[in-house]
Amino acid sequence: MPGIIERIRMAFSPKIYMVSLGSDAPTEVLNYTARTLYQSQDNLQAVVNFLADSIAQLPLKVYRRDGENARIRDRESVTAQLLYKPNRYQTEFEFIKGMAIEYLVFGCVYVWVIPSTESKSGYEMMLIPTSWVEGTEGGNSYAADYIRVSMSNGEQVLIPRSEWVRFAMYSAGNPGGYISPISGLRQTLQEQIEASKFRRQLWGSSGRLNAQITRPKDVAPWTPEQRSQFVENFRQSWGSGGSKAGSIPLLEDGMEIKPFSTSFKEAEWASSVKLSRESVAAAYQINPSLVWHSDTQTYASSKDNARALYAECLGPKLQMIQQRINTFLIPMIGGDENLYCEFDLKEKLKGSFEERAAELQKAVGGPWMTRDEARADSNLPPLPDGVGSEIIIPLNVASGLEGGESTEEPTSSGDDAKHVRMVQKSATLRIKGIADDSENEEVTNVIKKFMKHQAASILPKLGAKSADSNWWDEDRWNTELAADLEPIVQKVADKHGLDTAEVLGTEYGIDLTRNYIKTIAKNRAKGINKITYDKLMEALEAAEQELDNTPSPSEVMEKRKDLDSPKLGQSLATMIASWAICEAANQAYQQGYSKQIKKTWVTGSNPRSSHAALNGETVPVDDVFSNGARWPGDDNLSPEESCGCNCSTEVEIAITR
Repeated sequence: MPGIIERIRMAFSPKIYMVSLGSDAPTEVLNYTARTLYQSQDNLQAVVNFLADSIAQLPLKVYRRDGENARIRDRESVTAQLLYKPNRYQTEFEFIKGMAIEYLVFGCVYVWVIPSTESKSGYEMMLIPTSWVEGTEGGNSYAADYIRVSMSNGEQVLIPRSEWVRFAMYSAGNPGGYISPISGLRQTLQEQIEASKFRRQLWGSSGRLNAQITRPKDVAPWTPEQRSQFVENFRQSWGSGGSKAGSIPLLEDGMEIKPFSTSFKEAEWASSVKLSRESVAAAYQINPSLVWHSDTQTYASSKDNARALYAECLGPKLQMIQQRINTFLIPMIGGDENLYCEFDLKEKLKGSFEERAAELQKAVGGPWMTRDEARADSNLPPLPDGVGSEIIIPLNVASGLEGGESTEEPTSSGDDAKHVRMVQKSATLRIKGIADDSENEEVTNVIKKFMKHQAASILPKLGAKSADSNWWDEDRWNTELAADLEPIVQKVADKHGLDTAEVLGTEYGIDLTRNYIKTIAKNRAKGINKITYDKLMEALEAAEQELDNTPSPSEVMEKRKDLDSPKLGQSLATMIASWAICEAANQAYQQGYSKQIKKTWVTGSNPRSSHAALNGETVPVDDVFSNGARWPGDDNLSPEESCGCNCSTEVEIAITR
C-alpha cells in the first residue's frame, strides 16, 4: 500500500487539460477557437488590446532593498538588464504586451528563459504561444516537471520547469489548470456571431429592403416556370451585385412592394453591440466607458475611471505578474534575494501637474523645485555658475523665518548646507489668516442652499398681482441662516485657531470661542438678509413705477444665489480665518506667551478704496486697525464695509534666540 507521501503525490498528479478556452470550457464557440475569437470579434479585441497596452506602458523597474525601509533603483543587475531587453527581437513594451494578450485571451502564458551569449544579461526570455503547449509530463497539479511544446515547424520539445515561468488564471476545482475569461462569454459571443451572420445574410439576399412583392389575386396565375424566371431575373438585377441594385424596380400586372419589419432580436444591431460590449467589459472587470465613449461620461468621471483602471481593474493582474517574477524568475537567473521588480504606478495614479504641484506645495509649505530642476523637466540645461541650484523662498511664506544670521554652522557639506539658514538669531514668524478654496466653497454652498430655499418661499408670494404683505419674515430668515452658518463657521475657526496654536506651541480653547462664533453667525445672517431685502424692495418699487431695465424679484434672487453667494462665502471664510489666528494669539498671551505679536492688514483682490488704503498697516494683535476693525470683515464695520470683503490678516511674531 502506498505511503502517505506517495498518496498525496497521486492525489495531485498532472491534471492540466490544454484546450482552446481553458481547462473548464468548451474547445470552441461555433467552430471559433479563443485565438480566432480574439482576431474576429472587435469588442473582445478592443478590450484585450486596451488592457494589454495599459499594462505594457507601465515601467517595470527593479529595486534593491537596503535595510528595513530604504530601497535603491537598480539598473545594472542581470535582472534589470533582462527585463529592460527581454530578447533580441522585442522591446520591454512589446514583450509585456504580448505576454498580457496571451494571458488575457487564453488565461495562461509561458515564458521561456534560456541562456544567451548575445544578450548583455546572459539570458533571453521568449513567449511560448499557449496554443503550442500540447500537454505536460511529471510533477503534480500545481507544477509539471515538463511542458510538451509543438513548435511552428512541427518539432516537439520538452522544456523542463527550471526554464519556464507560467502566468495563469486559477481554474476552480483544478489547481494546475487555467481558464480564460472568454469562457464566460460563450453565450454572448455565440449570439453576437449569429446576429452578425444574420445581418450578412440579410444584406446579401436578393432584396435589400425588408419588403415583399405581391400580385393581385384576380390576375392570371403564373406557371411555375414563369414564377421561377421572375425570381431569378429579380435577384440578378436587384440583388447583391446586380446591375440594377439600389434602383427602383418597375413592376407589372398590378404587383406591389410592401415593406415589413422583423422583430428578431438579432436584427437590433445597436442593442446587440451594446450588450456585447458590456458583457466583454464585465468579463475583464473594466468600465466600458474607458474603451467606448458614453453619452453620460463627464470629465470628472473619466478621470475617476482612468484612476480606477490601475487601482482596481489592473491592480490584481499587476500584482500577480510582479510576484511571479520576484518569486520564480529572479531566482531562476541567479538574482540577488534583495532584488525585486515593481510596476511604476505613480505616473498613472497621480493627478495633473497642476494638482500635484499644488498638493506638494501645500505639503512642504512653499516652493519645492529649484530653477535647474524646472529647466531639466523642460529638457533645458542648468543655469551657469550654479545660480539655479537653490530653492527661491519668498519673504511672505507663512512658515518662513527671515532676518539675522545663522547661529549654527552647517553640519554637512553639499546641498544640505543651504537649508541650515532656517535657524536665526532674530527673525519674524509670519502666519497668514486666509481660508483655502475648500473652506470658501463649503461656506458658499451653505449660503447658496439657504438662498435657494428662501427664494422658493418668497417668490410665490410676490408673484401674485396683489403681493402678500407678509412676504418677508425677518426673524425667520435671520434665525435659519444663522443656524446654517454656525457649524461651518465653527469648523473654519477651529482649524485656523488650532494650526496657529500649534505653531506658537500653546493651547487653543475651542469651547472659549462658541459664544462668539454664535454671535458672528447671527450678525452675518442679519447683514446678508438685510441686503437681500433691500434689493427685493428696490425691484418691487421699480415694478410699481414700471421702470425699464430693472431686475425682477426672481432675477434678484437668482443673482444673489449664483453671483453674490461665492463673494459672501469667501468673505466670511476669510474673516473667520483672520479672527481665529488673532484669537489664538490672544489666548497664547493669557497662557503667559511672552513674544511680541503684531497683525497686518493684507488687501485682497479688487478691494474697496478704504481697504486698499489699509494694506500693510500693522498694529498689536489686541488692537484695532485705523478703520476701527479688529480684522477684515469684522462686524464692528457696517454691512457695506464687511460683506464681500476678501482682505486677510497676517500675524507676525518676533522671535529672539
